[in-house]
Amino acid sequence: MDKKELYQLLNKSKKGILTPQEQAKLDQWYADFDVTAKDLDVFADGRHEKEVRKRLLDRILDNVPNTRSRTVFRIRKPIQWAAAILLVSAATLLYYQRLPHRMASRLAENHQTSTAPTGKLLNVRLEDGSEILLNAGSTVSYPKQFAGGIREVYLEGEAFFHIAPDAAKPFIVKTGKMDIRVLGTSFNVRAHPNMDQAKVTVATGKVSVEANGKTLSLLNPNQEISYDKETTQFEVANTDAKLATSWQTGEIRLDGVSFQELAIVMKNTWGMTLETSSERLKSANYKTTFHATNRLDDVMQVIGKMTNVNYEIKNQKIVLYE
Repeated sequence: MDKKELYQLLNKSKKGILTPQEQAKLDQWYADFDVTAKDLDVFADGRHEKEVRKRLLDRILDNVPNTRSRTVFRIRKPIQWAAAILLVSAATLLYYQRLPHRMASRLAENHQTSTAPTGKLLNVRLEDGSEILLNAGSTVSYPKQFAGGIREVYLEGEAFFHIAPDAAKPFIVKTGKMDIRVLGTSFNVRAHPNMDQAKVTVATGKVSVEANGKTLSLLNPNQEISYDKETTQFEVANTDAKLATSWQTGEIRLDGVSFQELAIVMKNTWGMTLETSSERLKSANYKTTFHATNRLDDVMQVIGKMTNVNYEIKNQKIVLYE
């Protein structure tokens, strides 16, 4: 389009009187003019991009004469005019490109992270009165003070939550692949980042479990959901919540767990890496119960007899072999 038509469209855009056809034409000009803006992932969403674009166009319009005026004008230096537009565009994009870093910095200032040491539990009390008991090796990130209409924390590992009631501020536990939304209740979450399956078990109240923007299930007391993070399949079953939370007293229940989960237990409880080259052992299920205060040798003897294998402990590593 020529400059005169562009000026007219810019002015009509500022006044909000563009026709759909004119809007499409201006959109095309914007896309052709500023490809960099679309290549940079600096916009929060489509609405944010429109707001930024409007500010950019408004800045350009400050240097564009009103087409309704009868004053005749001539662009004597189109190159300088184009350079001015590019300068405004670059400055605007640079600001918004750096904006996520500023937001991340402010977010970090308001957040703190707590991690339970190997072989120990850690109790975390939030500013709203809610309490989180972290299992060994687990981590939770949370704001020093909740702001806005939600209370949101991030969990890696296993924890028991006792949430202070607040109908105006739902409490959300984010685990990467699955979210748990509550108002006031107590529940257990097991969501290790390197495990394929995540579990939520409700002790009191009700819990909504969500994944990929959809509600999977509304759980009542003594109900449990198992969610496969890879296949997105899930199963809800009745259970005894006390069994899922027995780790709070140091009891470690292995109820047919995978080798992957057994390795996590060994790492978080004794700080040992569990390895094997046996495909049979990697695909086996392990079922036994022991206490976190038991000697590692005693635990490994039980596992060895249960699976009919030998083991070797050396340099913070346990190797199972047939």
